[in-house]
Amino acid sequence: WVRLLSIRFIKNKVSMAWSSMAWSPAMAQAQLAQSSGIAWHGLPIQAHATVNDAYADSVWDMIYSIDVECVAVGKTHEVTDRSPCQVALVNGHCDVLFNTYIRPPEHVVSCLTPITGVTLADLEHGISLDEAISELKQLLPNDATLVGQNIDSDVSWMQLTPGVDFADLVDIGDIFKGFNPHYGNYSYHSLQHEARVLLRHEPPLGAHDAVWDARASVMLYKIAACATPGELIEMRHRLIAQRPAPSVAKLHNYQIDGVCMAKFMKKFCICGLP
Repeated sequence: WVRLLSIRFIKNKVSMAWSSMAWSPAMAQAQLAQSSGIAWHGLPIQAHATVNDAYADSVWDMIYSIDVECVAVGKTHEVTDRSPCQVALVNGHCDVLFNTYIRPPEHVVSCLTPITGVTLADLEHGISLDEAISELKQLLPNDATLVGQNIDSDVSWMQLTPGVDFADLVDIGDIFKGFNPHYGNYSYHSLQHEARVLLRHEPPLGAHDAVWDARASVMLYKIAACATPGELIEMRHRLIAQRPAPSVAKLHNYQIDGVCMAKFMKKFCICGLP
């Protein structure tokens, strides 16, 4: 149901580091707080201690996450009308290794600022896409396991080649999808919903943040890697049971600056494409 070879390998090793205490969302919060400076109220002290004991464990050294934000260079919802405007790379300890704005070679129709958080002023300080790809490849070990939400698209934007630039991929969305008996199908969730429910960590208000997304992906991967099959099932049930907050696209009626954002909501599509 999902490529979990890397997770099984990690889980076997991490049990040695955390044999005395099961992984919990509080521990995930503690590690993300330690790396990002974000604080959670009421976090158990023992969670901090446990994370500190395992924080430097080399088992996470093979884990990396990238996140790419895109501006619109056309007005349809098609991927061909998007271009990368920011990329972030974090390692398995949530350290930021690379975070840069990218100056698109095409004319920018809209920065999609409510979603990306990026402005034209930010792009003036960006580097070219070729430079961003080159720097990213230099920093990413070729034995890395990349984790992230719909990570295939980020890999494609950054022109990374499996077996050359990295070793393996794990899609967070596939891990946490669950069967929804109400609709009789499988429900996929946004990264923001997964982090809100499973990490109890609120995403940034409004726009996405590439660094936040990459760090959240690492922490979500960790709780999956350390969970039992029963715990994973329980996580999926919680994700389905809790109603997600409306997406930024929905809040803008699936169009921003005349750009269609309704690829998966056909009744709101304004570009007429499938």
